[in-house]
Amino acid sequence: MRRLLATVVTVAAAMATAVAVDANLNATLRPPAGDVVDRLCSVYDPFKVLPDNNKFQIGGSFPLHEDDCTTLRPETVQEIVAIQWALTHWNQNPSNANAKLGLYAGDTCSRSPESLSQSLRFLDSVGYHEPKECRTETPGAKLLGLIAPKDYASSMSLGTFLTVSTIPVAAYSSASVNAMTELKVANTIATAPTIGVYVEALIRLMGQLQSNLVTVVDDGSKSPIVKRVIEQLREAEIYVSETVPIDHPFLAQALDDSDSAIVVSVLNKKQLMGTVRHPSIYSMEKLWISIPTEGEALDNVEQSLILHKEAKLEIISLQPKYKELPQFRDYFIRVLKNNYQNYQLLTSYVQQVFNCTETSCELDKNAMLESYVQSRTTEAVIRMTYAFAAVASTIGSSSLNEKICSHPSAECTRLIMNTLLSTDYEFGLNDPPEFIGERLQFYKGSDTTLLASGMTVEALEIYNENGSPVTVRLLSFTTGAPPTVVTSSLRSADQRMRSICAPYRPFCGQCPNLQNVNSERHFLSIPRHYPIYLVGLFDLHSGGSCKSMKNTDISLPMAFVHTVWTFKQRFPQLELLKNLDFGALLVDSCSSGREAIESVVRSETQCFRFNQAGRNITIVPGSVFGYASALHGDSQEALKGYFSSGDTDAALVSVDAEHSALHRAFTALPSGRSQALALLRFLTRMHWQFVTVALSEQDPESLGLFRSFERLALDRGVCLAEVVNIGSRVENLPIGTTTNVTVVFATARDAANYLSLAKRSTRNVVHVMMGDSHDWYLYEPSSKESFTGTVSVQPRDIIYNDFREWMETTTPLTLPELWYWSYIEDRWGCALSQKSKLTYGKMCTGDELLDVRTLGRMTKSGYLARGVERFLFAMDYVYKKLCPAQNGLCLEFYEQGRKQILNQLKKTSIEDDVEIYEYMPDVNGRLSYHPIANWTLSSGLRMNGIYRSPSGAPVESKCQPPMCKCFLDGDFLQRPLDSFVFVADELGADASTSSYIKRQPAYGSERVAYTSILEHLTMGKWRENPHNYALLALTTIMVVIAVAVLLLVLVKLYTRVVKGNQSLGISLLVGIILLYITAFFFVFDATDMVCRARVVLHGLGYAICFGVMIAKATQLRNAETLGFGTSVHISFWNYWQLLFFIVGVQIALSNRWIMEPFMSTIGVVDTSSQHMMCTLGKVEFVLSNSYVMILIFMALFLNTLNRNIKRNYKETKWLLYATAICFAVWVAWVTLYLMIDHDYRETVVVCELIICATVLLGFLFGPKIYILLSYEPVVVEFKREQQHPNHLELFEKDDEVPRAVSPASSTSSNRSTTGSSSSSTYASSRRTATQSAAPLAQSSSGSYTDEQAPIFHTVMRKKGKVRRSQSEHDSQRVYAPTMPVIRSPSSRTGPIPTLSR
Repeated sequence: MRRLLATVVTVAAAMATAVAVDANLNATLRPPAGDVVDRLCSVYDPFKVLPDNNKFQIGGSFPLHEDDCTTLRPETVQEIVAIQWALTHWNQNPSNANAKLGLYAGDTCSRSPESLSQSLRFLDSVGYHEPKECRTETPGAKLLGLIAPKDYASSMSLGTFLTVSTIPVAAYSSASVNAMTELKVANTIATAPTIGVYVEALIRLMGQLQSNLVTVVDDGSKSPIVKRVIEQLREAEIYVSETVPIDHPFLAQALDDSDSAIVVSVLNKKQLMGTVRHPSIYSMEKLWISIPTEGEALDNVEQSLILHKEAKLEIISLQPKYKELPQFRDYFIRVLKNNYQNYQLLTSYVQQVFNCTETSCELDKNAMLESYVQSRTTEAVIRMTYAFAAVASTIGSSSLNEKICSHPSAECTRLIMNTLLSTDYEFGLNDPPEFIGERLQFYKGSDTTLLASGMTVEALEIYNENGSPVTVRLLSFTTGAPPTVVTSSLRSADQRMRSICAPYRPFCGQCPNLQNVNSERHFLSIPRHYPIYLVGLFDLHSGGSCKSMKNTDISLPMAFVHTVWTFKQRFPQLELLKNLDFGALLVDSCSSGREAIESVVRSETQCFRFNQAGRNITIVPGSVFGYASALHGDSQEALKGYFSSGDTDAALVSVDAEHSALHRAFTALPSGRSQALALLRFLTRMHWQFVTVALSEQDPESLGLFRSFERLALDRGVCLAEVVNIGSRVENLPIGTTTNVTVVFATARDAANYLSLAKRSTRNVVHVMMGDSHDWYLYEPSSKESFTGTVSVQPRDIIYNDFREWMETTTPLTLPELWYWSYIEDRWGCALSQKSKLTYGKMCTGDELLDVRTLGRMTKSGYLARGVERFLFAMDYVYKKLCPAQNGLCLEFYEQGRKQILNQLKKTSIEDDVEIYEYMPDVNGRLSYHPIANWTLSSGLRMNGIYRSPSGAPVESKCQPPMCKCFLDGDFLQRPLDSFVFVADELGADASTSSYIKRQPAYGSERVAYTSILEHLTMGKWRENPHNYALLALTTIMVVIAVAVLLLVLVKLYTRVVKGNQSLGISLLVGIILLYITAFFFVFDATDMVCRARVVLHGLGYAICFGVMIAKATQLRNAETLGFGTSVHISFWNYWQLLFFIVGVQIALSNRWIMEPFMSTIGVVDTSSQHMMCTLGKVEFVLSNSYVMILIFMALFLNTLNRNIKRNYKETKWLLYATAICFAVWVAWVTLYLMIDHDYRETVVVCELIICATVLLGFLFGPKIYILLSYEPVVVEFKREQQHPNHLELFEKDDEVPRAVSPASSTSSNRSTTGSSSSSTYASSRRTATQSAAPLAQSSSGSYTDEQAPIFHTVMRKKGKVRRSQSEHDSQRVYAPTMPVIRSPSSRTGPIPTLSR
């Protein structure tokens, strides 16, 4: 200790002496009084430390004064003195005699231009700019590096120059390091914590907090520092929900709405203090983590003042930890006290810091010690000085290195940087005492900057406890490779303050690519980020430019948002969706099915973003948990077609009266069938069995409702006189009808136009309104009295009263939604925004109200609200099931929620409550609808009033033949349900009446695909895929081959080469040909007929094929089981009955698809095209073939049992091979069909059909065709030695004793036994002349006698052998009437191959 104190005293004295003798000390003497110019200019004179035998030099610019060049910056004075103090320690050490280091410090007056000027002056002083030709052999001190100014602005000015130079630059403050990093200055050395170091500490802290989601608050300058912070966090898989500037007008609201419970601020100390002291900020229950942009630390006083006493906010300050340097403090005060009168710099310091004057300044050492505050960069400049000193020691110890750095060069810079990377300097006794024992090392940071080890960053948590601030150190991060991290245990409150990035969030790494969408078509109610969304699709605009709102039903989107907003409040006792927040997104489809499909496909497959209320809202695939659709017509059908494809597991809630078996679209609206049944029951009750229909044919909803009515009318005793299209050309319609009752399926406007025409008729006609025609009076107010007694059949009114009241009181100020503002602007002709003022020319007042009476009954709005409520109830049930704690969304809900919501919606009941109204005056004489009846499926029709016609007389409308005719006589078998097209003369006007009247078949549906088969083949979408041409060619070739085989068999049968019952083989060939033909239907585009053919023929073809194979396998098994007895005989018709049963079951199952009303719809697979597609889903198609799968298993089982039977040319072997291969193909195609995209499913089925059909054709008919083409039957003389041949050649021989005749052993149906030994399907008949002359009788013992031996028998030989036999033994030839007969020579003893039975 004594030695250490002696060393300190010696060094201090030496440094004081050095200061006193330095002739170049900045402003060494005070200039003469009054010489202001010289005094101001003298501040730019550099401060130099030039030891004897100085070999190396460092220097740079320092902001000693403020920009007025008079106000001193005391902390900078400390920094320069600290460098001098460190250099004195180094230079006074005898071991560093060859590595003495000097300093050049120029004042910049805190001005950016002067920082560059002073730096250049320093570089000139060391010959940096000297040309190579002017350099001397004995240069002065060698340049080791340039010191960057500590302020950000000056460093940016200098950094611009350094980007094109190769000078090592050292930064000892966080601000200067940030500037150099931002400009990407190479060869930067940092001895102060960089932003990257603070972020590394933050990453360790987030790991301790077990969190990975933050919200960033910056100063709004869009600084690259913030970008680097976000990028570094993202690399560590810590996500940023959003970045909010501190000047945001709703900063507190934005932070409160954020998903993150942790806020990370990238601000300086002043900005931080001003932000967290705001009441709206400190009242939040969040965790605020501060990253200082300028490396500032909160002192004890600031730590106690940063939080309000009522603050709920908790703050964690990441700040550098400074090393206390008492030895430097003593030295610095001693220098001041002893030399302040001699040097202008020190004089200015004491005057400014200690309030001294030129005439009176008494400095007390104790007072100076108490007022001393160590600069936050003092430790950093000392480390920087020793870093260059260590480099000087390494270079000075090597003559080669000294030569390399004799002049500034890129090679010298590389040497310096590499030396720093390998430096491992240990502070010793001759170095500053506070650093003794520490090691100085450098490593590359994340931005390639060389960082000094040993820099410490602390995480101090500040929170209120009983109204008083408490400070706790959570973490200590010390730089190094690797860094040293010391953590403290967390409080229980901190453990609860977790911030986890939920799945399907745009900021959680889910959206590397974003698609920007039109913000004028996407509207998020209460715009902010939500974890999940419910999307509503509406036809808000129409027309080619998507600007018209003429047909907009504003009640539909209002019902959607009102239901979402009030759902929890409407059922408070149920605690629905507790802690679960979701957004309601409205999408304008512009009355286009394609736009609607694109919106849904985009939501399911892509991340898309739109701007609203100054926020970028991003939607991630999978975050949309459901869709609500209020689209019309084709748009709705196209949307339902997409959901029926099974490409999404989200549910669709609609207000469609067509309840189909799509299983993914749900509606609360009573089905068209229920409404039609209620109407028919009422018509029957009123004896109105003969009616006229007025139809808006161009309105899909009216047309669909009419079709439901038309299908049921005849069975319920109601006859349609005529169907009048009132959708166009109303002036040409006939006045009056032939019936007393007219049922109107039309829009309200078309119904009003029709009634205005019907008013001119003198006939007393009752009009029954269906669908939207209920609101006809809105468009024909002047004729309301003329149509009292009008009946309307409508779904029960379920609209909430509070919704109607809300609509009546809503103004643009109370509903600031852009879609609603657009509607108000269109209706009132005024502008609600400056953008719209150019269009309308005047501004709205903001108090404009809706005229709710003009919106009519709003039936769809009520049922849309009911459907959305059902969806939310289902979501609440699934949420409570998967997330029992109900503390927000859980991972299970994200992963399984959509599917379980869909399954839950399938269990909901279907509404069927229908009300019947009569349009009549009330007690005050005002006309309105009054209920007179109610109908439900369970209770039927219940009348609660009596219908009274306006005339008072009862109205009847009955059909009295032959004066009337029903048009519901369509025959399903004659007119299948695929489509119908009216011929031209039916579509035109009737020449006799000039009316536009046409009759609608009862079982028809409108075709939307092609007008002819030729158009289907030549202009179909199938031509867009080149592989379809290859499949067509291959299928055609295989069909030709299969038909050729069939013709060959038929020809051989006709020529009696093949005899016997070949019906099973021919049936199998027909089934194979049917499989090939079925492949054509999967190649061409889907229409209703094609879709039915696909599902019916696919199963039918396989049923025939595998049915024949099962029958054959059973046939062969029975033959083997019956053995050698002749008393048992199984008729061939038994196997035909088995085949008929198998195929009949398949036909019965196929009737379900034949009777399906609609098998095709308009669908979109991608967002680029729209075309017809089958409504049959992929799972339904596979299940429709489940019976075929059973047949395959049965065939495989039987053929496996029969694998050792060698009858009929070992046919069981080929049956087993074919069945096994088909089984493997089925497993493969079913698996692939369920997994691949929709575009390639038909191709998979085509390939499967071709492969299976070809396998069956090749394995089961290939060997037989080979025999037919290569062999021919011949009759030869029977030889005794031929009964026991010793080998079989190609075919298996007969058994030694005859077996019982069965369909397996003989293809003939004749029960008599013969001596023929052939058992092949293609064996010759025994009815030849020779064989009939010598029949073979079977003895009771089963053996043959000589007398019973035949003279001739039939054998199969290759055609070449037959010709040789004929030429060689021509004289022994015996002829039969139908085939060649060859007498075998007696000398031939070899075995003759026979065709075994």
